[in-house]
Amino acid sequence: MITKYTKKDGTTAYKLQAYLGIDPITGKQVRTTRQGFKTQREAKRAETKLVEEFQRQGTWKRNDKITFNEVAELWFEQYKNTVKKSTYHTNTIYFKKHIKPVFGHLQFSKINIAICQRFVNNLANTSAFGTYRSLANRIFKYAIHLGIIDNSPLDKVIIPKSTHIPKRETTENHYTKDELTHFLEIIEENESLERLLFYRILAFGGLRVGEATALEKDDFDFTNNTISINKTFAQIGEGWTIQSPKTKKSTRTISMDAKTMQLAKSYLTQCIKPLHGHFRVFTVTPSGAREWLRRTLNKHGLKHITLHGFRHTHASLLFETGVPAKVTQERLGHAKISITLDLYTHLSKSQKDEVADKLADFIAI
Repeated sequence: MITKYTKKDGTTAYKLQAYLGIDPITGKQVRTTRQGFKTQREAKRAETKLVEEFQRQGTWKRNDKITFNEVAELWFEQYKNTVKKSTYHTNTIYFKKHIKPVFGHLQFSKINIAICQRFVNNLANTSAFGTYRSLANRIFKYAIHLGIIDNSPLDKVIIPKSTHIPKRETTENHYTKDELTHFLEIIEENESLERLLFYRILAFGGLRVGEATALEKDDFDFTNNTISINKTFAQIGEGWTIQSPKTKKSTRTISMDAKTMQLAKSYLTQCIKPLHGHFRVFTVTPSGAREWLRRTLNKHGLKHITLHGFRHTHASLLFETGVPAKVTQERLGHAKISITLDLYTHLSKSQKDEVADKLADFIAI
């Protein structure tokens, strides 16, 4: 719509109020106002140009009202189709907890380098510092792709040094050989065969909790004494789902000790089997298994570790017995050997305590 109005100096001019279309990013109508045109024809030409530019770009680049959260919602719609359900769920939690409170309500035109710098500075003491920054940056890059901004202010910040101290460096979340032996003796004497088998698979196989709770009968090979890991329990929202393992390397077949396999055979013989199809070996979810352990440790006054601590225990004992790091990596299903070395070489207390004595014996003259 074009209207005529009188300026303060008494001269007349024309103002246009144009409807450009629906913004595909926000789903909202886009309108704009321009004024100061000398003639109605000049105003009409400007209106036509604005509409053509909007249709050509697919979005109006100078729509300063678009917020970070609006683009994030659109990005998550696309992202959902490219990753596992559990990964999508985890990243939506990261966004809501760490990113949305900082950027969500802001229009892109209001987000500057200073805001982004404070964002990364405040995250420097968190465990997933790099993950949060990467997630935010992918949304900024998506805004560039849509033509909303020309560059990401997050690219121009100074990355602070991480100040987070990993929990594993302040707590001892694993058992020594003697502690593990004592724990298993208590379980064998006081708990069910199902729980004894579950804990032995964690400790002697190094499985992740989700991998162990997803095991099926057909994953056990009693001829070769092996267990195949090819799926995992994962949380999505309030529920659980079974999906492919964490990484490609996580799909693996591992050898197991004879006693654990004997217990597995005895347990599976006792299980009530469905008439058709496969069935899960353990009747518990990861959260249920954590409750199992919590109650058992409290009941018997045992040293507190997490279920993941049995995986740490497994790795620690492998290193202590001299198993090569590459073998440990393959057995644990780590994507990179650096993960194995970084996370587990510090775990063996006996190795640390004996280093000085071993060195002295080696160079003794």
